[in-house]
Amino acid sequence: MSPGHETGTVGWRDWAAWLLAASCLFFQFVVQIQPSAMIEELESTFAVDAVELGLLASAYFVTSISLQIPVGWLLDRFGPRSVLVTSMILGAAGLVWFGSAATLDSAIGARVILGIAGAPAFASAALVASRRFPARRFGLMLGLTESFTLLGGVAVALLLPTLGQWTTRAGSGFVLAGCSLLLGIGCFFLVGGRTTPTDGGSSSAGQPAKASLLRTLFEPRLWLAGIHGGIFFGVIAAFGGLWAAPFFRARLDIDPADATFPVAILFAAGVFGAPLLGLIAGSRSWRGPTLIIASIVCAIAGFAMVNIDMSEWILFMLVAILGFFAGVFAVDMACVRDASDPGRRGLAIGTANMLLGIVGGPVMVMLVARALDATSGTDAVNPMLASMDQIRSAMNWFVGPLVLAVPMAIILVFALRFGARRGDSIS
Repeated sequence: MSPGHETGTVGWRDWAAWLLAASCLFFQFVVQIQPSAMIEELESTFAVDAVELGLLASAYFVTSISLQIPVGWLLDRFGPRSVLVTSMILGAAGLVWFGSAATLDSAIGARVILGIAGAPAFASAALVASRRFPARRFGLMLGLTESFTLLGGVAVALLLPTLGQWTTRAGSGFVLAGCSLLLGIGCFFLVGGRTTPTDGGSSSAGQPAKASLLRTLFEPRLWLAGIHGGIFFGVIAAFGGLWAAPFFRARLDIDPADATFPVAILFAAGVFGAPLLGLIAGSRSWRGPTLIIASIVCAIAGFAMVNIDMSEWILFMLVAILGFFAGVFAVDMACVRDASDPGRRGLAIGTANMLLGIVGGPVMVMLVARALDATSGTDAVNPMLASMDQIRSAMNWFVGPLVLAVPMAIILVFALRFGARRGDSIS
């Protein structure tokens, strides 16, 4: 464990270790949404329809999110260095495979391998921040870590199409594989190894390892924080990643290409919101008010944005407010740290991240999708051609969880304080 964790001083090796781990997260998010930058080439090469293209793109996400619990155990058992180095090597092989795949089945297989390689990225970066920085800085560092994810989306939009034009899919696969290996080498030299009890020992609280593992997996505060954070991650992943474009197209009556501007506002606000909210919530005494206030603001902003007619600039302001305060999911992850045993912190972060990803991704996406299909009876609805009434009806299934998040935040705050009084939470 870094000395800075105990003394409050943080050295360059601590920053370098975190920066490398966060860069791995940035890189893995680039790999996750890589197909979005080469849709035309994939369609022409594999002769795929929309469903098959969606299967190809989702193979990474489904694999990655389903492995969060075992990845957390591996991080506690072997440490971030070994896990990250292995994942970067495996990722390099998967990128070469994907770049050279000649059939759809082969490409999907490569994406599954890439999903396995990318699974440890977030939990590793969060665990490095937890071990190398004082507890009061964890919220800030987690927010900065989350910002790397959003910056990965910017990199895909700006760089990957150009790279693909220069080198083709195969060439970009080799270039990205080289980047993956370089990150792996950096992690080997600068990211720390295992510094906490292993499965064969006992937890720092003096419990047998098996009891500590089960207590972590079934800790109610961990699940509540993961689900609450997932609702706000859904603002970025489900709304920003899919439903924002058809919503703004209908809301503003604009061309679909122009709908990317307000989506960019949402992402940009999130880049600033996650670290700033994490900084404010650096002290435990501020985490509760931050969670509750952000939940209330997002519920009001989301409801108004969807249901109240307003000028374009007021709408954009609400989008920025929603994106900024949605970054509170970084504070939820800081709460996971408060409620977890240090010897099982990787497992706790991985479990919470699994919940966050499931709720913020497929659950939020499908709530809106099913609601939109229900607006037309038996006919399928093209989201980019849906009327404003149809979009508004469907988007209220996005607003509903934001409203539900307010009482969830209150319950979470009381649960954390009750646990702290009982001595259940460990910093």
